[in-house]
Amino acid sequence: MSTTLKRIKEYIDFKGIRISTFEKSIGISNGSFGGQLKKNKTIGVDKLESILRLYPDLSAEWVLTGNGTMLKDTESYEQTIESLRKVIKAQEKTIAVLEHFIPAKQ
Repeated sequence: MSTTLKRIKEYIDFKGIRISTFEKSIGISNGSFGGQLKKNKTIGVDKLESILRLYPDLSAEWVLTGNGTMLKDTESYEQTIESLRKVIKAQEKTIAVLEHFIPAKQ
């Protein structure tokens, strides 16, 4: 069996998606994906593109190579920056409070 198909099947199982529902979602006929799994076939690039487009949390690198994690990091770059800004602001407040306890140089 193609390791790419195994990984896609692993994702389907992880998400709790029925194979027939998955097949419909990517526009392939009923039984097609299951048949490919059973017959040790591969998946076409067009179908792989559909899968990655319709399931954006699925990591393309993981599907294709097995490297990395199954799911993409869902936190966006902007959210990360905003979280870091909040941490910095909190640290600045802590520093300001602690500075009051440092004796002034004479």
